[in-house]
Amino acid sequence: MKPPFKEGDRAVLTPARIGKRGEAVGMHQGWRVRVAGGLPDETARVRITHVSRGGPVAAAVFEEPDGMPHPARRKPPCPIHDTCGGCGLQHATEDRVLAWKIEQARGLMPDADWLEPIVSPRAFAYRAKTFLLPQWRGSHLLLGARPPRGPRLVDTSGCGVLRPEIETLAARLRSQLGAREDLVGRLHALLLRSNRKGQTQLTVVHRGPPSEVADVAAAAGADAAFLQSHAGADNVICSQDEEIRVAGDTLEERFGDAIDVAIPATAFMQANPDVAEALYVEAAVALEGNRLAELYCGGGIAGLLALSRGDAQLHGVDRSPRAIAAAQWNAMRNGLGHRCMFEAIAAEDASGAWDSVLVNPPRAGCDASVLEAIAKSEARRCVYLSCNPATLARDVEALGWTLESVRPADMLPQTPHLELLAILSRPGPSRD
Repeated sequence: MKPPFKEGDRAVLTPARIGKRGEAVGMHQGWRVRVAGGLPDETARVRITHVSRGGPVAAAVFEEPDGMPHPARRKPPCPIHDTCGGCGLQHATEDRVLAWKIEQARGLMPDADWLEPIVSPRAFAYRAKTFLLPQWRGSHLLLGARPPRGPRLVDTSGCGVLRPEIETLAARLRSQLGAREDLVGRLHALLLRSNRKGQTQLTVVHRGPPSEVADVAAAAGADAAFLQSHAGADNVICSQDEEIRVAGDTLEERFGDAIDVAIPATAFMQANPDVAEALYVEAAVALEGNRLAELYCGGGIAGLLALSRGDAQLHGVDRSPRAIAAAQWNAMRNGLGHRCMFEAIAAEDASGAWDSVLVNPPRAGCDASVLEAIAKSEARRCVYLSCNPATLARDVEALGWTLESVRPADMLPQTPHLELLAILSRPGPSRD
């Protein structure tokens, strides 16, 4: 299809929804246009910045409203929002952005009982982890993030969504490393994390001998510091190598006023601990019976919270040996190890006699064989934590169970991402 415009042209359109990167998506003469800085339901003048050769898709930037601006539009509070691209939706109020996200997700599962959303108690300064990537500009080391388009990093100093202790540690690292030409080719990434006590944790991901970067971790002033060797592809930030402790002990976070869990040096953990806690507690309460399974369990937080409430047994599964090691440590740390069995296997290889199953898959959703294992088990209830409404809707349909309720959660305000907690029950009479 011949495009109705070329790069640099102007157009007027009214986007209808939010895209994957926070852009507003609308149609113009049969072409789908992604408008950076646009908002759904706001007619706008836009400038075309890219026209796809492979199909009727184009990119544009918002220039000004064509008429009255949307009542939710505002100036982005974060000073680097427009250059960073990490959030994407700070130009609208949080309540309106969340309403748009829920509306789009609800359209995929309209028959469910949609519960009131979990709202982040912090709209800004909520994020408890970040990556800093290095790039040398002459003899100066820049630490920042790579925007959605373009090879050059953006200095993320002054980020409005990072917790203050993370931003302070990042500023200290920039000051200490700015002129360190000896780190060229050695420094791969810096992973910064914190807990709600305000303690910080740094992992220096490096190439070459650890001795060449050990001083970076030791001098940063973090409460805990680690090194991790990385010899793989540049687009993978962390490797599978074991971390080397340089200073302090692994930080802990408390969830549900019931369990303490380790904040891993490099393995996955949710970036917004306040919203994560609310989701994990609700998921734990929803699990029923004495035989519980947690597939894609990570550090086992939700399953361990369920164990802290009663006398159940837990079978946890994750393909990552590092995640399973963290789950085992968390279980022992909280005196629950005797009621757990954690296995480092793929979720699709799990099986057992379960009463309830908790699944927390990646954005791609559950493998079909995982759904088959759940269906073949004795489970009467499935608690599904999802970071992708589309794959959740697909899996709900494939499993064929009754979708009782969906609880949305704004894990990452000002972004297009939405977490969902779905409760499903097996149709038909009880086996009890």
